[in-house]
Amino acid sequence: MTTSAHPTEAQNAALLSRLDNLEPGKPHRRLMLMGGLGYTFDSFDGALMGYALSALIIIWHIPSETGGWLLSSIFFGYLVGALVAGVLADRFGRRKLMMSSLLIFCVCSLLMGTANSLPELFVWRALAGVGIGAETALIAPYISEFLPARVRGKFVTRTVGFLAFGYILAGVVAPLVISPNPAVGWRIAAVLCALPVVLLLWWRRKLPESPRYLLSKGRNAEAAAVVENMERESGVNPAVDSPDAVDTVTDPPQSSPSVTSRRGVLAPLAGLWRGGLARTTIVIWLLWFILIGVNYGFSSWLPTLLVLEKGITLTNSFLIALITSLAQIPGYYVASLLIDKMERKWLLAIYALGATGGAVVVAFADNTPVLVLGSALLAAFTNGAAGVYYTYTAELYPTEVRATAMGAASAVGRLGAIFAPIAIGYLFARIGWVNVFLVLVGALVLAVAVVVLFGARTSGRSLNESVPAGH
Repeated sequence: MTTSAHPTEAQNAALLSRLDNLEPGKPHRRLMLMGGLGYTFDSFDGALMGYALSALIIIWHIPSETGGWLLSSIFFGYLVGALVAGVLADRFGRRKLMMSSLLIFCVCSLLMGTANSLPELFVWRALAGVGIGAETALIAPYISEFLPARVRGKFVTRTVGFLAFGYILAGVVAPLVISPNPAVGWRIAAVLCALPVVLLLWWRRKLPESPRYLLSKGRNAEAAAVVENMERESGVNPAVDSPDAVDTVTDPPQSSPSVTSRRGVLAPLAGLWRGGLARTTIVIWLLWFILIGVNYGFSSWLPTLLVLEKGITLTNSFLIALITSLAQIPGYYVASLLIDKMERKWLLAIYALGATGGAVVVAFADNTPVLVLGSALLAAFTNGAAGVYYTYTAELYPTEVRATAMGAASAVGRLGAIFAPIAIGYLFARIGWVNVFLVLVGALVLAVAVVVLFGARTSGRSLNESVPAGH
C-alpha cells in the first residue's frame, strides 16, 4: 500500500484505469437497475399524468391553447431542475443531488393530487418537475462514470431504455384508474406517481458516489474505496498492493481546489463554452431541443388529438398510446445493440430519419391501423434516440463539467418539451392535424442535418478525453 499523502496524477490515472478495466458485473448491473428504475418512475409520471391531464382537457372543455400550457407545466420545472441540478452535482456530488431530487418530486406529486384549480395544479405540477427534471438529468452521466468505454454505450442506452417500462406501465394503469371516473381518477394517478419514494430507502444504502467526481475534488481515499468495493463485488482482489495504487488511508491534506471551487458554483456553465466546446454545446443543445420537443409534443397530445380529430373514445386512445409505448422497447434495444458497434452521430442520424418517416405516416394516416403503425414508428425512433444522445452527451465533456453539461442539455430539451405542446395546441386550432405533423417532420430533418454536419465522434473514447466537436 502506498503511504504518500499526496497521490500523483499517475496514481489517480491508475485508479481510473482499474475502473475502466473492470469487467462489467454485479455492481454495474445494480447501478443500471437503480438508475433504470429512476427513469421508469420518471416516464411513468410523465405518461400517466399526461393521460390524466388530457382527460381533464376534454371533460372540463379546456381550450386547446390553454390545454397546451397545462400539458407543458411539468417541463417548466424540468427546465429549472435539470439546469440547477447539473451545476450543483458538479460542485456537491451526484449522489446527494439525485436523492434530494427524488424526494422533492415525490412530495410535490402528492400535493398535486390535492389541487382544486388549474393554477394550483399548474404550480404543483411544475414543482414536481423540478425534482424529476433534476433526477433525469443526473442518472446518465452518473452511470457513465462507472463504465469502461467498450460497453458504456450499451449500458447507458439500456439504462435509459427503462423509460419504456414507465410508459407501458402508465398505459396499463390509465384505463384502469383514469377512464372509469376521470374527475377522481386523475387524483389517484397523482398519488401513484409519488410511489418512487420507496427508491430512496434503497438508494440511501447502496448508491455510491462517482469515483471520477471524488477524484476531481481531491477526495482520493473515498474514490479508492468505491473502486475497491466494486472490485471485490466483481470477484477481483483490490490492487491495494500495486505500486501505482492510490493511497486509501488519508486524503491529501492540501489538495488543490478544483476549477469549480475557485470560480464559484456557476463556473461549470462557462466551461461549456471554453476549450473548443462551444460548437459541441450548440450542436448538443439543438439536438436535445428538437428530439425531446418532438417526442413530448407528440406523446402529450396524442390521446387528445385521437379523440378530437379521429373520433376515437378516450379509453381506446389510451390503448393506442399503450401500443406506441410498447414500440419503444425494440427502439431502445436495437440502439443498445448498435451503439458500441458504430459511431454515435451516425446512429443518431439514422434514428432521427426513422422518426421522420413515422411522423409522415401519422400525418397522412387515413385509418386506425396505419395511424397506429406511424405512431409506433415515431415512438420507437424518438425514444430509442434518447438512449444514444444521453450516452453521446456524457462522453463529450470532461468530469468537472459533465453533470452541468448534461443538466444544461436536458434543460434546453425541456424548453423544447415546453414549447412543443403549446405550439401544437395553437397550430392544431389553426392548421389542423396533417400540417402539425409536417412541422414535426421539418424539425426532425433539421436534427439530422445538424448531427451529420457538425456532430463529434466519440465511440470508444475514454471519459477523460475532452472531445472538440467535429473530431
